[in-house]
Amino acid sequence: MSLKERIKTVITGLLTAGWLMLAALPAQAETTAFTPEACSVAQPSEDTLKVKVSVIDNRISVTDAPAGSRLEIYNIVGIRVRKIEIRHPSEEYVIILPKGYYIVRIEDTVRKIVIR
Repeated sequence: MSLKERIKTVITGLLTAGWLMLAALPAQAETTAFTPEACSVAQPSEDTLKVKVSVIDNRISVTDAPAGSRLEIYNIVGIRVRKIEIRHPSEEYVIILPKGYYIVRIEDTVRKIVIR
């Protein structure tokens, strides 16, 4: 039996046993014309640019954040681990989290932080 026949036999066996599934591909792929408008990125507002986030030990300091917004902290996998309501534009929050990398989001502002 040639190598080509062996491969065909193995693939047929896998297909029959349900271990391998093949999807039908369309005969012609759909194409989309490139336009600069389709690829444009929204410019951040001035409010977003001035929000500052800093971390010292287990304290997160937020400066110039909109009052009434939320401070959300996500782990590196993307699971939200804390949600804090911001009452004042500049405030410090004590957080108890394990050491590691986190993502902080305040409205449109996103920052990476490290808890050491």
